[in-house]
Amino acid sequence: MMEGGEILSEFSGKFRKISVKLIVLFSILIIAAVATSSGLAFQSVEESVLESEIVDMTGVVTSKGNEIQILHNRASENLIFAVQNTIFVDYFELIDTRGGNIYDDENIIIFTLPQKILKDKLEKWMYNFQSQFFTAKTSIIDNTGQEHVKLIFQEIAPDEDLSSTKTDAPYFEASFEIEKDNVHLQFPYYSPEIERWVFAYTTPIVTTDNLQPAFLHFEMPVVLFQEMIDVNVGRMYVIDPNGFVIADSDTYIVASQNNDIPSNLDNFEPSQFFPSINTIYGSAEFSDLVQNMKTTTSGTGTYDKDGEKIFVSYEKLPTFEWILVYEKPYSLMLHGENSLNTLRAAMATVAAVISIGGLIAVVILSQRITGPINRLANECKNQNPANLKKVTVSTKDELSDVSTAINGMIDRVNKMEKQKEEFSSMITHELKTPLTPIIGWCQTLQNHKILGALNEKQSKAIDTILRNAKRLQMMISDVLDAQKLDMEKMRFDYKEFSVNEFLDYLHSNLQHVMKPKKIEYIYNVKGNLKIQSDKNRLEQVFNNLIFNAVDFVPDENGRIEVTAEDNGDAILFHVKDNGIGMPKDKQKDLFKKFYQVDTTHARKHGGTGLGLSVTKGIIEGLGGKISVESDKGKGADFQFTVPKNSKNRDRTKE
Repeated sequence: MMEGGEILSEFSGKFRKISVKLIVLFSILIIAAVATSSGLAFQSVEESVLESEIVDMTGVVTSKGNEIQILHNRASENLIFAVQNTIFVDYFELIDTRGGNIYDDENIIIFTLPQKILKDKLEKWMYNFQSQFFTAKTSIIDNTGQEHVKLIFQEIAPDEDLSSTKTDAPYFEASFEIEKDNVHLQFPYYSPEIERWVFAYTTPIVTTDNLQPAFLHFEMPVVLFQEMIDVNVGRMYVIDPNGFVIADSDTYIVASQNNDIPSNLDNFEPSQFFPSINTIYGSAEFSDLVQNMKTTTSGTGTYDKDGEKIFVSYEKLPTFEWILVYEKPYSLMLHGENSLNTLRAAMATVAAVISIGGLIAVVILSQRITGPINRLANECKNQNPANLKKVTVSTKDELSDVSTAINGMIDRVNKMEKQKEEFSSMITHELKTPLTPIIGWCQTLQNHKILGALNEKQSKAIDTILRNAKRLQMMISDVLDAQKLDMEKMRFDYKEFSVNEFLDYLHSNLQHVMKPKKIEYIYNVKGNLKIQSDKNRLEQVFNNLIFNAVDFVPDENGRIEVTAEDNGDAILFHVKDNGIGMPKDKQKDLFKKFYQVDTTHARKHGGTGLGLSVTKGIIEGLGGKISVESDKGKGADFQFTVPKNSKNRDRTKE
């Protein structure tokens, strides 16, 4: 059997001419490019469509959530509007009404003639109210629990049907605890009179002498949610944090079924009627996703169902902490004209790239480039170290071997850079994954209402774990951000906001960081300043500088001061501390990656050395500049500027 060197020697003997070698080489490259490009094209289309669909799903959830909130707001506004009619006050200021209720032998309320006249007007007013806004039941209830007027589906109830025992109603006590022009929204309960699960809205009736003798009350069927969450593609449902489904676009949850309603309603809970969350899917993965929904206000996620990935977008509603969920299976995420158009565009791009590459190869082969050595040297000198490109010098002599060796080296360097980026992304992801539950459980343990109170020793231990977990989280974020800055892929979201409110938020949010060393943390804004910039990235800058200051201020009498002032077209910020400071000769490299002022093994202050480098990159990305003034033993003053208005800035980095 021939050895590899002998095979290459024989191969080179057969293909001595450089043109033949280049033809073979480019043929292999084109075949490899077509195969690789086809796979990458499909992957790119798939990722683009999935990202687009998830964004659309989030938009649908937001829109539906707004519709639901508008429904509640409209109900509250209409209820307050209805009670503004002076008939309500006139009725309860009648001497007959104030004198107390009168009943006959069968315990049916008796109305006097003046009461009947006003009661008739109230009934007409409430009838018009029901006809304009969908309510199943409307009633007026006094502080003894007696109904004075009642309409059920626009039917006026006779006097004998007016209940005198509404003190047991779940909304009764709360209705007298709210003030005028406020509305109490009652958690759903079963209403026997309309045989439905309903919301209750109530608002007090206040007389001219500021008494609250009664309240106006109406009931709205929960089944309205069924109609509001209907979607054309996928499935939308509303879940209660207690573990049941309020509404489901796939399964119509009926308003009432007499055979499902117990005779004794005293302990009739919603969970006895509404289906369990497990009817959506009962896997542990889905249960974990639901638990995550309960602890966040909105987000996205996935779970596997019968071998298919289900994509989920959700948002927590302000009402009863219900969660609005929209899900689509993978099979419905890639459909429609949009994905076909994307595929056509991707394939056209691939064809263009291959055509251009082939054309370049033909030109190179036809021209038989034989550039001199200095051309090769110039190309090497002009290379961008961050993006090495292959040299295009080829000759019939030994220079061909040199250019081939250089190109091989470039391939290996680029591959190593890519592997380094992939490894960095992988390792930071793997480090971040366990941090989320660690931080979450620490915060849960700190809340004595959830798992009980901790003793002092336990509390200190949890605080230490949480503090170091967050520190590690910040370090990981610094690594990722440093990588984004190197690749010029950091995104900025420019919005206008108040500098005063922003620094006030920072001051409040970082108090827990100051407690261990009892640091005096103050801020001062000269004037009422506004800025258009990336609020989250600016918060990251301040966190890096302030956390850095916390490390270096003394254990006693530590002080950190943050200031902001107008500086023409920019805002000038200062972050000052009374820490140990740093020598002048150490400051020139302070904003370089991985730089540590103290490089000894016994140094007291840890960190990756990326925080200030990332800080500088963000500030410059926002269009500003940063510098530091410090001396050993005299603290440090980090000062930086950020432009006030970024509308005219180049947004290519976004």
